[in-house]
Amino acid sequence: MTAIPPVKPPRGIKHAKETSGLLMSVIRALSASETNEQREVEKAKLEKEYKRSDQRLDELVSLHDQDLTQVMQIFSTLSERVTASREKIHAVKENLNACKQLLRCRREELMKLWLEGIEHKHLLQLLDEIDQLRDVPSRLGHYLNKKLYLHATQLLVSALSLGDGTLEGVEALREVRTELEAKEQQLHVKLLEELSKHLYIESTREVLLKRQGSGRDFQRGNESRGSRGNKVRRALLDVMSTYSAGQAPSRRTSLVNMGTTPATIDDLSNIVEDENATNPEENSEHFLAIIIECLALLNKIPEAVEAVKVQMQTELLNIVGRTSKKIKEMADNQPTSIKTISAEISEIKITSSNNATEKQSLLLDLLQTVFEQFRLVAAMHAVVLRSFSHVVKKYNLDVRLYEMPDVWSKIQAVLQLLLTEYLDIQNMGDDPFQTPTSLREPASDINTYFARRKPQRQKNGSLFKFDSSSHTMTLNSYLKEHRYSNFVLSDASQSFGAIKEKRLVCEPDPQNITVVFRPMMKFIEEIEQALGCKPGNPCTLNTFIADYVKEVYLGRHHVIVATAIDTATKSQEAWRATTSPELMKELGLPRPLLQSTVKVEQCVNELRSLMTVLPLQGEHFCTLALNILHNYRETCQAAYRGIVQPESEDKRICSAAWLKDDDISRFIKSLPNWANLKYETHPQRGAFGRRSMRRQETQDEESPEEVRQRNLREAEILASNLGEGGINAHEILSDVGQLRGLALLQESMEWFSLSIQSFVFELRQAKYSCESQGLPPMPEALVESLHQLAVEFDELANTCILVLHLEVRVQCFHYLLPRGEYSHLCGGARDAQEADPRVEELCRVMQHIDEAMQSILHPKKAKYIFEGLGHLIAKIIITSAQFMEKIDEIGIQRMCRNVFALQQTLTNITMARELAMDHARQYFELFYQTPEEILNGVLEKGPQFSELEYMNAFQLISRSQQDYGSINKHLEKLSEILGEVGVTV
Repeated sequence: MTAIPPVKPPRGIKHAKETSGLLMSVIRALSASETNEQREVEKAKLEKEYKRSDQRLDELVSLHDQDLTQVMQIFSTLSERVTASREKIHAVKENLNACKQLLRCRREELMKLWLEGIEHKHLLQLLDEIDQLRDVPSRLGHYLNKKLYLHATQLLVSALSLGDGTLEGVEALREVRTELEAKEQQLHVKLLEELSKHLYIESTREVLLKRQGSGRDFQRGNESRGSRGNKVRRALLDVMSTYSAGQAPSRRTSLVNMGTTPATIDDLSNIVEDENATNPEENSEHFLAIIIECLALLNKIPEAVEAVKVQMQTELLNIVGRTSKKIKEMADNQPTSIKTISAEISEIKITSSNNATEKQSLLLDLLQTVFEQFRLVAAMHAVVLRSFSHVVKKYNLDVRLYEMPDVWSKIQAVLQLLLTEYLDIQNMGDDPFQTPTSLREPASDINTYFARRKPQRQKNGSLFKFDSSSHTMTLNSYLKEHRYSNFVLSDASQSFGAIKEKRLVCEPDPQNITVVFRPMMKFIEEIEQALGCKPGNPCTLNTFIADYVKEVYLGRHHVIVATAIDTATKSQEAWRATTSPELMKELGLPRPLLQSTVKVEQCVNELRSLMTVLPLQGEHFCTLALNILHNYRETCQAAYRGIVQPESEDKRICSAAWLKDDDISRFIKSLPNWANLKYETHPQRGAFGRRSMRRQETQDEESPEEVRQRNLREAEILASNLGEGGINAHEILSDVGQLRGLALLQESMEWFSLSIQSFVFELRQAKYSCESQGLPPMPEALVESLHQLAVEFDELANTCILVLHLEVRVQCFHYLLPRGEYSHLCGGARDAQEADPRVEELCRVMQHIDEAMQSILHPKKAKYIFEGLGHLIAKIIITSAQFMEKIDEIGIQRMCRNVFALQQTLTNITMARELAMDHARQYFELFYQTPEEILNGVLEKGPQFSELEYMNAFQLISRSQQDYGSINKHLEKLSEILGEVGVTV
């Protein structure tokens, strides 16, 4: 059985013992006993208790005998070990004392050996450092070849610290130190080159690579550029909002579609360069962070920031140069690739050639490509600024960094230079902007430019002067200061001062503003959003464009428009020259128009296009169009007055004077043939906002009887107003050329009115349209003024056609109803089968008028001029009987011949038999009969003529037969008969 070792009782715990109490009780008991017996009793008790204790003690000893034996053995062993240790310590003390005595004897020798050991160790360390320095150039070259710039920089910095530290005094390393310093400078330059390369070349490489694709792919480039540009634009806005809040740039502001992964703050704090990477430049953002970290290790951050700021504008110009070169090469190699873009600006310049339009499309493409590259460059600058900010905080550098507004400022400056070149502003760098000396007019306001002026009131003053305008002086000084005339767009070598020849994609022309304005303003919106510009505080590029358009382009355009219209409307042939067949085909005109009208319409249409491409100046162009139309209306009205009122007021043309009568004018316009004419020539008129004619006014055909009654009513009205007193020669337009001019004016004014109405319709639609490429909304007052001018042009066209309608009738009165001209009819001096000379003259005049009208007017209008003329001529011929002194059989035959000649002429003109002329012939055939036979015919067949016409016939018969006695009886009989049967007209 294994013995259980004794257990030592816990220290500090002692069992209470009552030995003293027991002893004192025994002593008291013995002291108190009086007899020996009591003492014996007490003695016996004590002995008994002692026996019992001895017995218990013996039991315990026997029970723990083995434990006691083991304890004694252990104690004996410990005692021996302690004694041995004491003896060893004593021996060590004695040995140490002996060593001490011996060292005291060899102290100097030992010190010398220790110092020699330290020197040898330091020499070995220096040799190792020298070997490392000797290997630095080769290792550095290896790292640079693999573009492991962080490894190279760390190696170079550690080597330079060694050379400037413990090895500074080593003369043998002077060449190595010099080489390392040169390597440091080379590495600095290389890092700046890589920084510039990734900022401006690598970031935009993808955009230029698209140019090398197929023409079809490039044509789709606008859409891809737009979607990608939106992403970059959002990223840039995030960057600017973060910077404006004074925080580090957001994680989402890194480049889009550049193959980079956004770097976190931890990534920037722990930049690691993979030595085994095949392409360290694959992640541009990480690569730029490494470059900036390297510059910080080289302590070149201030120089790097300054270099970026200094080279920024040059590098942006190089982007423009490279893009221009690429676009020109693509245009030369693939000329068809720009046709789609050419269509985008085909409406801007009406008279531009196809070549010019294609050149301008290249400019538009250049801007779109440059804008996309500038967005990417700005996004990359945001990435670089984030890295710069991190290293400045990390190394506690005192460096003033550039900001994103500085980047956008340089971008705006480059775009200003680009616009200066393509808008041809540099030609004004030496001389102030002046109006050409050939353009001299007495008025400086375009509103009075077209007003009729007397020659003696002309002054030698320029129409537009900008010499003293604030913008002109500022612009001219600005141009001189920046030497815009020496500015060229060239390749990348321009940044080093080697300026090459210009690489412009199209010719400089102020008109290019119409191509670039809309895309430029969209990009300006992005810039102002990025800069956080408030309303009313535009960016500098916005101000530059607004000033150019307002102060330079608008003034130049005013002069061009005024000169063009002046040339078109004030030449000697302005109201005779018509459009050429080529222009008619181009404009889709079925009939020739006045060249002046077409030219003014082209000017207005160009202003409409300018309203679209320069929407911010839309109200100005609309006002200019209104002024042009207002003055052209005055010019046209003056031309009309020149035809119908060639001399003084009292010698006005009868037809025009008669038309001024409101009652007559209202009567003619109330006739159905006028309403039908307006509807048939322009049934679409209601589409432009004018009230469409009612169906019963336009489409219900008149019956032959209604037509006859209408023509008879018109003939009666005309005869009652023109049949008395006759028409003198100066009261008619005897020159067919003038009538042709009126017809031209009518067609031109009507076409021009419809064009203006179309313009007004588009302006009204623009108020409710959301299309950004359409016309901008205009004030209602301007639109209403344009509509009123369209109505006035239409009224002038109506006046011209009504004058032609009346002039033909007035000439009929002039030739057929002169007093005292029919006395020879009874003399028989001429052949009865020949028509009267005045009738023949009228026939020739009507034929000439018809030929002139057919080549100018719409067929419906020509029909309107001659429609119903037969009734009027018949009325005139029948009425002429009252002016004849007498008539015989030859005279009757002569009048029938006159009627036949006129009827044949009208039939050739209207291509329909004029039945009214048969009525006139029947009237003169009455003169073959006696008055009694005429009265019997009225009784049998009814009256065929009016009572007045019968009375004139009886009176002429009476004068011819010189029978004045029976005339009253015949007239009374006629009144009785007509009173019974009624009169028909």
